[in-house]
Amino acid sequence: MNEERRRYFRIDDSMGVSYRCIGNEEAKVFTKQSLEHGGAFDFAANFDNRIQTLLDTCKIQVPVAAELIDLMNKKLNFVIAQMDVDSELMHKIAYSLKQVNVSACGMAFANEEVLKKGQLLQLDIMLHPSELHVSALAEVVDCIPLDVGEVQDDKICFVRVDFTEVNGNDQELLIQHIVKRQSEILKQKRRLADS
Repeated sequence: MNEERRRYFRIDDSMGVSYRCIGNEEAKVFTKQSLEHGGAFDFAANFDNRIQTLLDTCKIQVPVAAELIDLMNKKLNFVIAQMDVDSELMHKIAYSLKQVNVSACGMAFANEEVLKKGQLLQLDIMLHPSELHVSALAEVVDCIPLDVGEVQDDKICFVRVDFTEVNGNDQELLIQHIVKRQSEILKQKRRLADS
C-alpha cells in the first residue's frame, strides 16, 4: 500500500462526508458485503453513480437528451425525498460538507468530534458536483486538536484516515474525481498566471 500511496494524487476539495464509528464485527460485515456485491448493496447510490457516468458520456454525444434525462432523474429524486419512503434513503441527506484533503487511499478533514487513533469508520462520501457516492471503511490514523485560533464552525480537531476497504468501482470513481478536479485546479492556476 505504501507504494500505491505515492502514485495517487492528493487534492484539497469540498465533499459531503457522513461517517459512523463501527467495531471490528461491523467492519467484517462491511468488507464481506463489499467483496460479495462489489458495492452494489447500496442500490440507490449504485443507480445514481451509474446514471451520472452514462450522463457524462451522453452529454458529449447528445447534449439535449442528456439534459432531459438529468432533469427526469432530479425530478425522481425530488419525489422520493418528498415521499419519505425509506429512512435509509433519507440518511443520504445527512452529509456534512467538509473541506478535505483527499487521495485514493485516505483523507483528512477538520471535525467537530474527537476520534481515537485506530477507530474504524464507515464513510459515505458524496463527490461534488456530480453527487456520486463512495462508500469506504476507514481507520483513524491521527486526530490532532486544533489551536484556539484555528477552531471554526465547531470543528475542534483535524482527523486523518486511511481507507482500509473500498470496492474497486468506488475507488475508480474517487480516482476519476481526483484527476478531474486536479485538472480543473491546474487550469485555474494557469489562467491566473496568464492574467
